[in-house]
Parts: sequence; structure tokens; C-alpha cells
Amino acid sequence: MDGIINLNKPAGISSHGAVAAVRRLVPGTRVGHGGTLDPAATGVLPLCLGRATRVAEYLFDLRKGYRAAITLGATTSTGDAEGSVLFKTAPPPLKENKIKELFQSLTGTLEQEVPAYAAAKYRGRPLYEYARRGEKVPSKKRTVQIYRLELLSYRPAAAAQIICEVECSRGTYIRTLAVEIGERLGCGAHLHALERLFVGPLTIAEAVTPDQLTAAAAADKLNSMLLPLDRALLHLEALTLPERAVEDLRSGRSVSWRPSAAEQAIFPAGPLLRIYDPGGRFKALARLEKSSSGLILRTEKFLSS
Repeated sequence: MDGIINLNKPAGISSHGAVAAVRRLVPGTRVGHGGTLDPAATGVLPLCLGRATRVAEYLFDLRKGYRAAITLGATTSTGDAEGSVLFKTAPPPLKENKIKELFQSLTGTLEQEVPAYAAAKYRGRPLYEYARRGEKVPSKKRTVQIYRLELLSYRPAAAAQIICEVECSRGTYIRTLAVEIGERLGCGAHLHALERLFVGPLTIAEAVTPDQLTAAAAADKLNSMLLPLDRALLHLEALTLPERAVEDLRSGRSVSWRPSAAEQAIFPAGPLLRIYDPGGRFKALARLEKSSSGLILRTEKFLSS
């Protein structure tokens, strides 16, 4: 039972709760997730089973996409609809062009403060535990990338709401972005709803529901829901090696490699590569390094049995 489940997480369950539910379906199999999704949020949550847990760390670094509903004119204690309302005001009249200009200014590199009710940890405990107890901890900031921030619709009404799509880097808090949008518009705001549309190549269109997983497990067909280990690593370049070289990587021995000029342009030293055997089977992750004798491949993780 080795592979990745592209789960369409429903609202009301945490990422760890989703992992626990799948563990119950596959007793004795290791299960982990590839990127936390808040309990109130829905959408793509990659779950890694068996050997795929060894590539989970690489899923965290993939670009992520969201569809967000942001309510203007009200701030909350948590920055989203789960918190208590702290302040309410009537949003000012807004033109879509003004919102689009604001979105353009927020695209690029941003410095975000980690929300008090986040799952990020301080001294081994999640921040939300301190917040619930009224305990203050030093604020943390993260540098994140907003690659795309697109306005889908604006509903000017008593409860004015912006619907937008966000494409961003690891560690981006969409509710923090919603709060900043409200501050810059001068009326306050909070995140009303959030759906994750993709994590790297894993999209909402291909995601399966918990009910589908349960039905597949009952019919002994859960394997049909598993994506191969390399499905989430398509952002890494692929390299096919002879069997002997693959065996060397399995044993932890470095492999000399003399690329053509064209290959050297594609495979610069440094990045991870997906390694395949001559039969097209995904075997390992290896790093291309420079040595005194030329380029060598070193095993990062050998993933095949």
C-alpha cells in the first residue's frame, strides 16, 4: 500500500483527523499528509501512504492554489469565520478596479505575521493552544510569495464579499492575506471560506472524497485510489539510468555521469532528480553534484523495494 491519495477534505475535519481516518482503513500502513489544511477549509489534501511518506516533505514546497471568500467590514479574533467578531463597519463603496489594483500590489514577496491561532509551533506546542489560554508568545514572521492574486467577483451589499483565487508558496496564510486586504481597504475583513484547488500537480478535479475512500476500502479496491510516488514530484527533472547505476545508488555509492551539452543545460548541478530504471520504474531521488572528476549523482532517497 504505497502511494498518494489526493483527498478532497471536507470542512470540519483537521488534516490530522483525515490522516487518522485513512489509517483506520489501512491498519498497519504508515500515513502522513503533505501540507496542513485548516479544519474549516476544504479541498486538496495530499495523503502519503507507505513508502510515499518518505516524499511527503517535498510536497510541502509545492505551489498551492486556493479559492477564497473574504467578507469585508468585519474583523474576527482568528482572522476567519471561526472567531468572534471584534469590529464591524459598513464597507465603503468600492470599484472592482480598486480591488484589482490592491491585488496587484500584494502580488510578489510579502512579509506575513503568523496568526495567533495557527498550527505553527512555539516551544513544541501549536500557537493556537497558547491563544486559547490567553497566553502571549513572541510573534513570528514569514517571507512568502504570492504568484497570482485574481479577483473573480465582488458583491457590494450589506455583507460585502470578495471572491478571489490565490496561487502562493509554502507557508502562506490566506486568512492573514484576507486581514491585510481589509486593512488596506480601510474597513477590516476576515476569511469567510477557503477551498484549496491544487497542490502542485494534484488538483481538486481529480480529488476523491472520504466516502469514496471508505467505499473503495470496503470493496478491497483502495489501491485503485493510489497515485504513484512520483506523481507529486513532476516538478523535478527525470533521468533514466542503466540498471548497474541504479544498483549503485541503492547501495549508497555515487555514480559518475557525463552528460551531453544538451543534457548539462537541462540538469545543472544541485537540484534533485527523479531517477528511473530502463523499464521506466521510479527508483530514487538523487542529487547531481560537482566533483574533481566531473559530475556525480548521490542518493538522496532510494524509494523502490
